[in-house]
Amino acid sequence: MNGRFPVDAHTVNLSRRAAPLGDSRDVQRDLAAGAVLRLQAPSRAVAAIIVGVVQLFVLIKSSGSTVATNALGDVATIVSAYVLAIVLLHAPLWRRTEASSELVMTVLTADLAFVFAMTAATTTATHYERALLGMAVIVHVANFFFGARHAWRVLQLGVLGYLGLIYLAMSRHARVDVLEEFWTLALCAAGVSLMIMQATGVRRRLRTVVSLFQSAEDGDFTPSYDVAADRPPDTVTRVGMAYNRVRDQLSSMVLTDPLTGCLNRRGFDQSLVREAARATRASGEFGLVALDLDHFKLVNDTYGHPAGDAVLREVGAMLLASGRGGDIVARVGGEEFALLLPDTGAAGAHLFAARLCERIRAHQFTIGPQNAPVKLTASVGVAVGAPRGEPNFAAVLWSRADSALYAAKHANRDCVRAWSEETEYSGEHAVIQSDLRSPASKR
Repeated sequence: MNGRFPVDAHTVNLSRRAAPLGDSRDVQRDLAAGAVLRLQAPSRAVAAIIVGVVQLFVLIKSSGSTVATNALGDVATIVSAYVLAIVLLHAPLWRRTEASSELVMTVLTADLAFVFAMTAATTTATHYERALLGMAVIVHVANFFFGARHAWRVLQLGVLGYLGLIYLAMSRHARVDVLEEFWTLALCAAGVSLMIMQATGVRRRLRTVVSLFQSAEDGDFTPSYDVAADRPPDTVTRVGMAYNRVRDQLSSMVLTDPLTGCLNRRGFDQSLVREAARATRASGEFGLVALDLDHFKLVNDTYGHPAGDAVLREVGAMLLASGRGGDIVARVGGEEFALLLPDTGAAGAHLFAARLCERIRAHQFTIGPQNAPVKLTASVGVAVGAPRGEPNFAAVLWSRADSALYAAKHANRDCVRAWSEETEYSGEHAVIQSDLRSPASKR
């Protein structure tokens, strides 16, 4: 065994501390918004200049140079004011990295104001619907880069802005079919609303897929993608289906010891945390057995590592066959194994451990046709507990089983030691003989 089970935070991920979702998510959102606004600032200024030049060119072709000359002052004023506003709004971002939600909305409002001002200054009332196209583009930018909340606000401001254009046209005594304009506005608002809702659903499901891969990165393959919830299926659904297909294979690769077929250390840690949570909800108890093969190094040194691997495979098969359907068996080290016994009291856990010791002691392990079978013994530590809201109880129980195993190794091996509070406080570890307690337990 070469020492004790390590229980440091690097190898035993028994209590994943939840990150403060509120502040952390807000900071990440503001940082991302700041990065996007910094990248978009030059594009906004260039786009405004191009729109102004193109608008003047259209006026020259459609109405003549006189009309274009009269509109030149208005276009220059609007473009200059918008570019100046963009510079002033983006100036703080060169000194800090994050952009608040208010700053993002102010920039988007400036975009809308530019679109509607250009429309009012250079377009006749019969073509005011062009402003709705600009509004749709800004809504898309807001939704794609900053989220649905900003997109809905832009849509609301756009509807108010278009109503303002209609009022402006009527105040100028322009010919306006109010019913048609309202119908156009309603169609545009409905289409843009559908776009926002669809994009919101895609974004939500993509976050689900990302969370699945994050769980898989941590070695947790319990959740799967709910394909049935997608109506109708689309590209995101196919990604979720692909994840579900490889989930079992990934789980086996990441959580299973390839030599013995038992869980590996990561898989056992996760099972231990889940069992502690389940026992807490059910107000139950469970047992943890730590087992180490005595003097196993001699097998490798005498017969070679292939022979040692054969013995480990046989031990793994024996442990898997010894437990109940709900028991968890893992190889957590070179010759170290651990067993998780749900709904098991102290007497049942010790009786189980004692029988394991006897089976290993009596078994003849095959190490190849050229060698005689070998005999082995095991040292076993047992800890049983009932979590009662105790923080990090899984790690505590693991440490207790480790202490009991360490005591067994120092008591001439080939025996069982069980942790108890009395012996813990006295600095000693007691041997609980199988006949000292009634096996009237849940096992």
